[in-house]
Amino acid sequence: MSAAEGRDMTGMAPSPRRIPDLRAAMPAFLVIVSIGLIILAERLAPGFASSTNLLQLLKLASFLGIVALGQTLVMLVGGIDLSIAWVLTGSAVVFTGICAGQDANLPLAIAAALGVGLGVGFLNGFGIVKLGIAPIVMTLAMNNIMLGATLVYTGGNPGGAISPAVRALATGSIAGIPWMVLAWALVAVLAIVAIRYSRWGRRLLAVGENARVSFLAGIDNDAVVIGAYVLCGATASITGILFAAFSGASFLGMGDQFVLPAIAAVVLGGTSMFGGRGGYGGTIAAVLFTTIVSTVLVIGNISAGVRSIVFGVAVLAAIIAQRLLMRGEDRET
Repeated sequence: MSAAEGRDMTGMAPSPRRIPDLRAAMPAFLVIVSIGLIILAERLAPGFASSTNLLQLLKLASFLGIVALGQTLVMLVGGIDLSIAWVLTGSAVVFTGICAGQDANLPLAIAAALGVGLGVGFLNGFGIVKLGIAPIVMTLAMNNIMLGATLVYTGGNPGGAISPAVRALATGSIAGIPWMVLAWALVAVLAIVAIRYSRWGRRLLAVGENARVSFLAGIDNDAVVIGAYVLCGATASITGILFAAFSGASFLGMGDQFVLPAIAAVVLGGTSMFGGRGGYGGTIAAVLFTTIVSTVLVIGNISAGVRSIVFGVAVLAAIIAQRLLMRGEDRET
């Protein structure tokens, strides 16, 4: 029998009852609030709502949007991934080091960087489903391992350079539309369709909803959970490559800024932290919302510390709201 039979595949408590559909309205609410924030920002800083600036905001959002896709997948199976910070950083460092500014080195550099994310993702999933380690503990441990490995690899001083081709993808545009925005749009469409309509997506939701039932239905729960973590590692690696190209270089700690916003985006977008409910569409709306909020706070000269507090409070508020909704449903049943 599978190591995960009869318990939640992520080592967390069994999935609670379905949350009422009230949460499905969250993406629409975030879009409305985002529009309001854009109007406010336009008054504070004329020109904020210009098409050029909004496209730049979309470009910035695309990096968070890609890494948040992986976080969405692991949360759909009831898990969480705290290793994305140094998976992203480590992948970027490996990429720039091997690439060394040459397009000819791209195949090897991309393969090595993706190998970092895929490998860590597999270890995360394996530790969670086969060894029974809680997702928070497993992924936090892997994050620290990646931190140490990156410091050893670089000696504390990342080197290398970005190739012109990847730099053009991260910073260039076509007909005024950034390539990154188009790439994110393609990823978004594929992800939404896969989660909602494919057999893989249905299995992902089924495992998150109830691991025992999905096991009895013939689903390989372990493979689904490990696959989700592998994909999460891959999205962190891809984000690391692209963000390094956008920044012009890799640097230590570059992934730290994505962890809390990614979690906030997934939770605010309506995906349950207990798994089995949600999707990438809500995450997209929340990514745009968090990007706009961050920008407005910067315009208002709000410190980075206060911005972190805002995101932390937002995550806690969303989790508390989920629990209140579940309690309400329990009383009704």
